[in-house]
Amino acid sequence: MSRRLPVLGVLAAAVVAGLLYAPLFGTTAVLWPMLAVAVIAYLVEEAILRRPPLARWRVPLTLVGGVVALLAVIPGAARRPVALWDAVTSGWRRTLESTWPASPSPDLVAFVPVLVLLACLLGARVLQRSRLLALLPALVVAGLSQAYVTVTGVDAVLVGLALAGCFALVLLQWPGDRGAWLRLVAALVAMAAGASSLGLTLPTATAVHLPKPSPPDAPTVLSNPLTEVAARLNSPDTVVFTARANGPVDRWPVIALDRFDGVTWTAAPKFQRLGRELPLDPHVTVPVRRQSADLALAEWSLPWLPGQARTLSVVDDVPLLVDPASGALLAEQSRPSQYRITWAEPTVDADELASAGVNSELGSGADLGEVPAGVDELARSIAGDVRPSFQLALVLEKYLRTNYKLATGENLPTGHGYPQLNHFLLRSKRGTSEQFAAAYVVMARLLGLPARLVVGFKQPETASPDGTYVIRNRDVLAWPEVAVTGVGWVPLDPTGAAASKGGGGLAGAAETVRKKLPSTKEIEREHQAEPTLPEPKTAATHDFPGWSVLLIVGAALVAVVVLWLVGVPLLKAVRRQRRRRHGTLGAWAEARDLLRDHGIRVTPAATARDLARESDGAVSQAMTLLAGCLDRALWSGQDADPDREFAWSAVRKARRGLAEGRLSQRIRTTFSARSLIG
Repeated sequence: MSRRLPVLGVLAAAVVAGLLYAPLFGTTAVLWPMLAVAVIAYLVEEAILRRPPLARWRVPLTLVGGVVALLAVIPGAARRPVALWDAVTSGWRRTLESTWPASPSPDLVAFVPVLVLLACLLGARVLQRSRLLALLPALVVAGLSQAYVTVTGVDAVLVGLALAGCFALVLLQWPGDRGAWLRLVAALVAMAAGASSLGLTLPTATAVHLPKPSPPDAPTVLSNPLTEVAARLNSPDTVVFTARANGPVDRWPVIALDRFDGVTWTAAPKFQRLGRELPLDPHVTVPVRRQSADLALAEWSLPWLPGQARTLSVVDDVPLLVDPASGALLAEQSRPSQYRITWAEPTVDADELASAGVNSELGSGADLGEVPAGVDELARSIAGDVRPSFQLALVLEKYLRTNYKLATGENLPTGHGYPQLNHFLLRSKRGTSEQFAAAYVVMARLLGLPARLVVGFKQPETASPDGTYVIRNRDVLAWPEVAVTGVGWVPLDPTGAAASKGGGGLAGAAETVRKKLPSTKEIEREHQAEPTLPEPKTAATHDFPGWSVLLIVGAALVAVVVLWLVGVPLLKAVRRQRRRRHGTLGAWAEARDLLRDHGIRVTPAATARDLARESDGAVSQAMTLLAGCLDRALWSGQDADPDREFAWSAVRKARRGLAEGRLSQRIRTTFSARSLIG
């Protein structure tokens, strides 16, 4: 049994390291494939223990058995075996391009058990030579996982304990006496203490993660639905899609536009492949209710898809892209004919919403360009002395509802740049939802309200007998949204044309607050009566705790040391490979730097024979051999370099001769940067 325990420890360490990828796909999706390949690896090692000649077949037996196990365990892999190859070559990258937890499809999730399979194979192979080095493959797998997500806190402690137990199985001897158990307990305590200190003191923000890029096929230029509002209203009866939800729905957003240059509103979505389920919006702290709906597209020409702002998941037959910040959906290749969407609908009390402030963190902070003076003055006159709050958002909405008219019929106004908005606000006071929404967002931002413009469709008042709502072009709508603290983006309706359904949700709560909204003067008096919190001292902003400073300094020192220990040998290796292209002359340059790193003085005028006389033993012989190669390379007159292999063999002989010294001297030479700097 003592021969099998180290093998079990190596395999278990690889599986534990692989579990660090669980946040990417979910625990179940990665656990069973990893256990399958670990079992295959153990069966191969057990066969080798019983029949030692099978050791020569360790690699093919483990790889073939592991692949067969993955095809059998990962759902859908058997129908498309090439998905395993796709996972190995590009699965790690496409996982970065996806939201987490990602879809557990074979071409994505399989790269994790393949890493574990290689760690099991390499660890079991190296175990025959060194128990300590046999643990390196598992540590590499664990280190790679931290480039995706960082494990801290209690999770890091649990992982440390699990790895401690695995390492104890590998490193400790098992003679059968009580001393082995004492050493086991000591090792577990030491490793657990190390894991606890790292897990409880290392902030996640200090970790270096791989960036989450957008998919390479994500479009960069897309049509702007805001420019199509008037055109759709001119053909009102065209059916665009149908929807059937399990709860009240006020409207169906398509895209949120948050950038304005004075001419047009645009969006800068950061697309990712839609995974299994999006996380809840961290800015929403009020309770949420899960809702779902089945949508079927009809005459749909936009690349965007109707959805909801706080999308959780979409079930469809084609892959989709999503902007996690806004919930905007985009078909990756072809548009689906129908799909089911699930989202989180905040449920907030009307009184709580009425007294809520605004969340400036969600504001884009983008420049509005050169705002016409009349627009700025109008916004200030509407707000008065009311501070930025949800009540101020409703005051601005009420003003537009009361003093402006929604355009209908023919010759509908178009455009949303400053010339059109200036004409709408100060002259005609007539426009479509395009002008209402654009004007509202501009004035809201001037008043300090974080606002954005959303284009979509309102849901009709009445449904078909089967509960399905038919959305037509006449239902197209542009509306503003304001970021409210703890609630997120709350949709408003300055046109007064959107259907507001009762029965809860943001629409119902906003309608209740709207009906009870006091006058502007009363709101001003309420805000003036509220105590203001003292401004924090500027110095406190830069007052870092002592442990944070020490941690940052320590992390910087560790980073410098790691870069030195890894970078110096790596640079030397790269330099050596480049010099090999230059044959004998490259070998001569390599020999000079090798002697410099060992503390031997090499002057610019020194020849190979000079260095041979100053050396002894194998080094002197090597430099003499190199001197002959140099003579023939420099003075023979031949274009070829027939002695290049002899020259580099002389360099290797000199290196072996120099390596016969003390271990400390060899370590200093390996990490010496003298030849790199000189």
